[in-house]
Amino acid sequence: MPNFKTPLILSATLVAVAAFGLTLLLSNLSLFSLMELKGLDLLFTLRGSLSAPKDIVIVAIDESSMAEIGQQWPWPRSLHAQLIRQLNQAGAKVIGFDILFSEPSEPNEDQNFARALHDAKNVVLVSALSVVNDPLFRHTIRIDPVSAFREVATVGGPFVNIDGDGIVRRARLLAPDLPSFALQIVRRYLEQPTPAAAAAPQPRRFNQKDFLQQDVLIRYLGPPKTIRTVSYYQALDPERMLPPGIFAGKIVLVGRMLEAIPEPQRLVGDTFLTPFSWIAGEPSAGVEIQATLIHNLLEERFVTEPGLPRRLILSLSLLIAASFLLVRLKPLMALIATAVLAGLLLATAWVVFVQASLWLPIFFGITALILVYSGHLLTRTLMAERERRRLLEDINRDLEAKIAARTQELSTANQELYQRHQQIEAAYQELARTQNQLIHSEKMASLGLLVAGVAHELNNPISYVHSNLEFIEDYIERLVGIIEAYATDAGQTHDQAHCRGDERKQAARFETTLKTLRELTASCKEGAERVKKIVLDLRIFSRTDDIGLVLADLREGIESTLNLLAKQYQDRITIHRDYGYMPLVECYPGQINQVFMNLLQNAAQAIPAQGDVWIKTESDGGWVRITIKDNGVGIAEENLTHIFDPFFTTKPIGAGTGLGLSISYGIIEKQCGKIRVISKINQGAEFTIELPVRLTRKMI
Repeated sequence: MPNFKTPLILSATLVAVAAFGLTLLLSNLSLFSLMELKGLDLLFTLRGSLSAPKDIVIVAIDESSMAEIGQQWPWPRSLHAQLIRQLNQAGAKVIGFDILFSEPSEPNEDQNFARALHDAKNVVLVSALSVVNDPLFRHTIRIDPVSAFREVATVGGPFVNIDGDGIVRRARLLAPDLPSFALQIVRRYLEQPTPAAAAAPQPRRFNQKDFLQQDVLIRYLGPPKTIRTVSYYQALDPERMLPPGIFAGKIVLVGRMLEAIPEPQRLVGDTFLTPFSWIAGEPSAGVEIQATLIHNLLEERFVTEPGLPRRLILSLSLLIAASFLLVRLKPLMALIATAVLAGLLLATAWVVFVQASLWLPIFFGITALILVYSGHLLTRTLMAERERRRLLEDINRDLEAKIAARTQELSTANQELYQRHQQIEAAYQELARTQNQLIHSEKMASLGLLVAGVAHELNNPISYVHSNLEFIEDYIERLVGIIEAYATDAGQTHDQAHCRGDERKQAARFETTLKTLRELTASCKEGAERVKKIVLDLRIFSRTDDIGLVLADLREGIESTLNLLAKQYQDRITIHRDYGYMPLVECYPGQINQVFMNLLQNAAQAIPAQGDVWIKTESDGGWVRITIKDNGVGIAEENLTHIFDPFFTTKPIGAGTGLGLSISYGIIEKQCGKIRVISKINQGAEFTIELPVRLTRKMI
């Protein structure tokens, strides 16, 4: 548990009071008030619909009535007079028209309607208030029914208040100069004697003083059409179209309930949003709201809310209790407890609302609980920060004392590290020398394998050149003898010398000797050329890379390598060349030739008898690609991942060092290239080399 310097009781009380005060400030904001009203709507939704009142029936001017009557609005007032007579005949106790008759119509129609009002004596008409908003003043105009109707009927106003979100939640029962429409109907209803035959008990007398001087919260029964409703055209003929006794002893309200109002009818919509509209998806008719108000008055049960002092005391007590609980919990548990308390608050508000129609401020309480939790979280954070600073000061004091000792330790460690660095650098240089020696040894090993073949290749032309020289010497002696025979000695004539030379020429078979001598000379020349080519191939293969990067023809390197491997390939391996266009490549040609030697030599060793080797070169943008493929024994799949590892070899002991492919991989990587292999057992191997055409020293 955190070590608070402030006692827990004082801390919990201060947080609760601060949260309460901040919530009070927020409650003055219009948005906060709107959210509180939404909390009331939520309580209505959670409560659900109540049973419809038995003493109220609505006669609806709806679409079906428009269709059945077949007349445009406004209907003849004689039709309303007929409805009044039918309703009274059916036993209606009070009839209320939520329709404004403010303009006179045909005289006979008005007289007929006024006569029906006079005869019924139980009709209540509605008036209206029209507000004129001007930049300089606000004027309210009262619109009453025609005076002829007002004299024979009771008049009341539909005083409903529309909140900022467009929802009707409150109504006023009494204006300074006019009672409300609902209040007038309830008065008439309570004043009318109950028929002896009626089964319903006499309603209790309405106590006006409890409600008249303030706005009341409407206790809605449910979504639209919760109250029993019949169509206007049905009420005109109740005996045939409606159940018996449907209007007997009831309050009957007549009003508009049109879902869609056609423009030609010029009928002003009388619909309002209620707390149930967001679930029902449609507004309620004004006559339904008036019917709900009438039911609330008869039941003497509106939605009430506790007075401000009681609400403040209750809220503060709840916050103090919650604060004492949360101050002892860790942040996560406190968050869970806050959520549980908010749920309990909502559940309590719902139970109280259902049982007593009492509206407890949900949003106020939940907001205050969140602020209490936030206050404790902030307090914990501040206390932890203060504790952290105190610990930091202690650490700083200890740190200065430890820095000197640590500095000495670091100085000693630095000296040791420097010595180790020198040792590592020496070891690295030795490793580099060893690596160069290994590369040189591998290259010498590769060259060593070529010695027998190269010696054989050199021995053949040199041997027959040497043999040919013996024959050439003999034939030259013959030619010299012929020349000497033609020479004139002392005491001989020219003819005698010529005759003797001819005999010697014939005896030596001069023509045959001359032809053979020319053939031997040509053969020696061919052998010398062959020796020269072998020496050139050796120079190409073993060319030094000390001069750095040069532009080289890689196909020339491949061919020189193949010539040096002629003895290993002999007549058992067929070379298939597919040389595409390939530009000169900037590289170290001696190292690249060593790669070719390793791959071509491995291909020859992988083919035990007769076989084929395919060599393909191609160019792709700034890269060249060399593919060397054989149809030898191949490489096992488990060895492919190790094929380029140093000292890894599948050859018998003494037959290979395991460095050839590793060195080849390093050479290709050094020149920013790629080398990869594809192989399967008994299906040969395919090595692919990719090199950039241009390579700078910086890249290497």
